[in-house]
Amino acid sequence: MSDRPPAPGLTETELSDRLHGLAAQGAVRAPASGAAVRSRAVRRRRTRRALLTTAGLTGAAVLTLASGTLRSPAPRPAASPPAPSRASVQQVLIDLDAHTLTVEGRSYAISGPAPHCPLGENAVTVTAKYPVVNLAPNAIGVGRKGPRNWAVTFTDQAHQQRLLFFELTPSDLPDVGEDHILGAVGVTPASGKAVYDAVRLGAQVRIKGGPQSRDVPANSACIDLQPIKGGG
Repeated sequence: MSDRPPAPGLTETELSDRLHGLAAQGAVRAPASGAAVRSRAVRRRRTRRALLTTAGLTGAAVLTLASGTLRSPAPRPAASPPAPSRASVQQVLIDLDAHTLTVEGRSYAISGPAPHCPLGENAVTVTAKYPVVNLAPNAIGVGRKGPRNWAVTFTDQAHQQRLLFFELTPSDLPDVGEDHILGAVGVTPASGKAVYDAVRLGAQVRIKGGPQSRDVPANSACIDLQPIKGGG
């Protein structure tokens, strides 16, 4: 037997404190392995990159939206107006063989110019309209001087404004269907105002048949050939 005296025993309080200490040490996590540490570091880097990428895309979207809001789109150039087509210009036909004037689908009986006083044109443009024009008396007393009602004029090759057609007087009715007008076309009194209203300024008038001579005579007997000056 040993002569050393036995160690004094632990009191109940000391024993309880030691047991609590051992229990607390057992609850502490064991240190992680190196592989686990590296794995956690990789995950943290990936998470950080994903956050940075998302932030960048969000910023770009906000910048684009702001730019589109602040910068209005450039105005488009105005489209040039289309050129007028032939279909948009009124077409009128004077048929000196059939003795008709056709406009807007309706035909009217006319008297044509006398062979020695031709219009001298195959196509003209209506340049003016007058309710009345007064022609000066001719020098040799041939033809009817004075007013021509519901007169429509054109500009000829010599740049003179001339009668194209006008309303006949009741005494001229026997001339309808004949060629007796001294340098223009006559429309019947019943149709004069209607034809005047139907034919518009700028209308293209095609003259078909009749005398084809373009040498308009300077014959004072052709009273309806004389230039119109301001409707007087």
